Amino acid sequence: MSRLFEAHGTLDLFVKDRILRLEGTGPWNLESLDESGEQANPMLEQLVQEPWAVLVILHGECIYVHEAGQRLTEIVRKEKTMNRIASAILVNDCDSPNFAKQHIGAIYQNAGEQFEFFDDVDSAETWLKEQLAAAAKD
Repeated sequence: MSRLFEAHGTLDLFVKDRILRLEGTGPWNLESLDESGEQANPMLEQLVQEPWAVLVILHGECIYVHEAGQRLTEIVRKEKTMNRIASAILVNDCDSPNFAKQHIGAIYQNAGEQFEFFDDVDSAETWLKEQLAAAAKD
């Protein structure tokens, strides 16, 4: 696939305990989302049979360019039809954490995602495991 622009931003992904962990440094453009989507597909295949959640840890300029923000909303909506139930987000290492909360929060809210912001990984993982346990009871 030919690209109009080089990918900006990084995203590293792995799965542990039904939680897809995304850690990245922004800003992110559409091309970087496409690259991370290719990386995520095999992991999603492991997860979609049961409820799963996402832990997002962001660094740097925590902003998605407009087109990437729209695409992320579409991705989250689609994944919600594949048993995605919640996202825990850490932005305290972003250049502007308050802006990041507004910007990222709007994307997740537009997608209809259940999400919370946290200051540390342990609290975020605890909350996600509580969401997964509640979903398992339903």
